[in-house]
Amino acid sequence: MRTPFAPSGLVAPSGRSISRLEVARVRAGAMTAEPVSAGYPLAYEGASGSGTYFAEWPAALRSADKDWLPNRAPVTARVRERVRNDPVAASARSRKVNAAVGRGWRVKFRPNARALGIDIETARQLGADLSTEFQLYAYGHAFASDAERRLTWGQQLRLAVSHIVVDGEALGLAEWAEDEATRYKTRLRLVDPDRLCNPNGRPDRDDLKGGVEFDSWGAPSAYHIRERHPTDYGGPGQFAWTRFERWTEWGRPQVFHAFEPERAGQTRGISRFAASLKSFRALSRFTDATLQSATVNALIVAFMKSNAGPGAVSENFEAKDVREFETWRQDHYKEHPVNLANGAQIPVLPYGDELTLQTASKDVGSFDAFVRSILRLIAASLGVTYEELSMDYSQTNYSSARAAMIHAWSETVALMGLLEDQLVRPFVVAWAEEAFDRGYVQIPDGAPDFYDAVDAFCQIHCIGPGRGFIDPTKEIDAAAARVEADVSTLEDECDDQGKDWEEVLEQRARERAKYQELGLPLPEGALAQAARTSRDPAHQTALDQRPAA
Repeated sequence: MRTPFAPSGLVAPSGRSISRLEVARVRAGAMTAEPVSAGYPLAYEGASGSGTYFAEWPAALRSADKDWLPNRAPVTARVRERVRNDPVAASARSRKVNAAVGRGWRVKFRPNARALGIDIETARQLGADLSTEFQLYAYGHAFASDAERRLTWGQQLRLAVSHIVVDGEALGLAEWAEDEATRYKTRLRLVDPDRLCNPNGRPDRDDLKGGVEFDSWGAPSAYHIRERHPTDYGGPGQFAWTRFERWTEWGRPQVFHAFEPERAGQTRGISRFAASLKSFRALSRFTDATLQSATVNALIVAFMKSNAGPGAVSENFEAKDVREFETWRQDHYKEHPVNLANGAQIPVLPYGDELTLQTASKDVGSFDAFVRSILRLIAASLGVTYEELSMDYSQTNYSSARAAMIHAWSETVALMGLLEDQLVRPFVVAWAEEAFDRGYVQIPDGAPDFYDAVDAFCQIHCIGPGRGFIDPTKEIDAAAARVEADVSTLEDECDDQGKDWEEVLEQRARERAKYQELGLPLPEGALAQAARTSRDPAHQTALDQRPAA
């Protein structure tokens, strides 16, 4: 009698004889389509390599850099192509940049008085001096903050955010323009991330990946930047690289590489557009096909069918023939009218010929539904709202708009935080070093040396663009209530609108003084009127005497 362990006549690649029991197990797994591993069901169906859903699911377990660095060039190129040619992608980039930067940022210095060992008033005066100097430097007529002398500080931030949104990362260098005749010599040069690469095409290794050099602790220590873009053939510097230390010997920041890593050990940034490329492509193809169909239907007005062949029709049936035939037909029916209730005419063509009018399809319901669905998926992947992406507010009410705005604003705040932490603050440190070194700003008595307390001197607060209002009346009332209830401050509320609270109060004081100087009554808004009315005893009595609902 054969036992389950008897040989089946099959031999494994190693030369071992395969038993009948092993063959039975494999057959049972195939029959039930149940994921089987070494004869036992898998604990997670997602690990299966067979069945309808998992048989053709290519996925591999690799490090973050192995996943991204070999694929960066084609993915980034496709993202840029979509942003150039796809209106939806261009809209998404524009919305992200405008929401995060707007016209630009105000950098307010707030030196830490306790860490510097000085009193609060001295720290405030120091912060005001630094803020004024940086404002003049960043937005002056000479474009002193830009190494190329073309952009203001705000425009540089817009360019940096555009790179972060599209390429997944922004790259900058702090340069020293000794020969320039400007007050400050510190410059920021924004660099195309494509130029960050291994010299001479060297393969990645543990201490050099994607153009980034690492120390023994795994921290970025230097960056290899190509003199020209890899596709700019010809000219000097085509095959030359420059190695930039991340910091100088005395600690001055020199390279700024801003990106948000998605995994530990990730060297380069990944574009948010990468996950939605397939959706962009599907939307583009569907839209192009629909537009082409509508265009063809609109341009081709009629089809002529004839048993004489296409040559005879094209040679013998011209526009003037149609007009002559129409004249003859009208004369014929004037003599022999066709009695139709609605006055329609019946054309008569020669035997065997047929003229069919082509009408464009007017059914766009499915097109709109499909486009809206795809746009919602794209908006979710990019961290913007459907309304922002499509500029379609026809199906939005106040509550849904506010709910969407909360999530969109949190995405914007995260992007602003990334830009501030990895580019703005390090560059401000480089600028502040020059400001103190040249004596444009004086270190207060009793405070330590600049590089002994860099973070205390360069503690900053950035004021970006305002969040905006959906319903100004409701939101202003809510802001006033938060301040009155001590759960918010005027500074917080002004920050949300992209304003400096101190400048707001100073301007309001000047306006009030001018009203009094001219003998004009102070303007009273709806909020003040409502507050005065609510405190009116007659109004309160009227409320108490209202009949119950």
